[in-house]
Amino acid sequence: MEADSPAVQALNRRIDELMRQHAALLTQLQQDQRRTRHLARSVWRIEEEARRRIARELHDGVGQNLVALMRQLDTITAQLPQSAGEGRDGLRRARELVQTTLDDTRSLSRLLRPQILDDLGLEAALRWLARSVDGVQVDLSLPAEMPALDDEISTLLFRVTQEALSNALRHSGARRIAIGIEIRPRAQSLRMDIRDDGRGCDIAAALAAGRDSQGSGLGGMRDRVDLFDGKLDLHSVAGKGFNICIELPLRKTARSEP
Repeated sequence: MEADSPAVQALNRRIDELMRQHAALLTQLQQDQRRTRHLARSVWRIEEEARRRIARELHDGVGQNLVALMRQLDTITAQLPQSAGEGRDGLRRARELVQTTLDDTRSLSRLLRPQILDDLGLEAALRWLARSVDGVQVDLSLPAEMPALDDEISTLLFRVTQEALSNALRHSGARRIAIGIEIRPRAQSLRMDIRDDGRGCDIAAALAAGRDSQGSGLGGMRDRVDLFDGKLDLHSVAGKGFNICIELPLRKTARSEP
């Protein structure tokens, strides 16, 4: 074979150089994506830890102080003579105010980070969440034996469920919501489906609205699932409800060794 001309050789060298540059840029991009994902997971972890600390302080600190204050008010009331009607009424109103503050404090604590999630795990937390919804029937279907999930995955699934229930109550007009978790050993994955029988929505519009703090938050939900190499699919038909489907690699759910 005849040797390639100098021009062809120069072109081949240029192509090889461009391919090397492309491979280097691709490697750099992959490294940047891993670093960005690691940073995002760290930020999310710090946020959840802050939620946990504040929730416990509200429950164990402020909450217990309010309980002690109510007991003090009860003690003072019991020591007043029956003739001190005005004083008793004032103490009763004060106790009612403290009770309302205590209820609000406990609600805020559960909203920030329900203690049951940390103490009893995801299954108990989901059952509590399903029972706490008013005005909508929530059906929960869980595996007979839930695999051991690490704290981050449990928190992710709980937060997605919490957000989905909030969206359904605020936007869908649903009367029934079904939540199911399925373990797929062959695919080594976990699948969660959340379906409601509400009015449905335009997916693109819902994702766009999620950029606003008053929106559905579906975009943020997708971003959080992506942090754990998961996949989130959204399906909706007008008048036929809304479906959120999440798939997570099961290998990511094993508890890490100490």
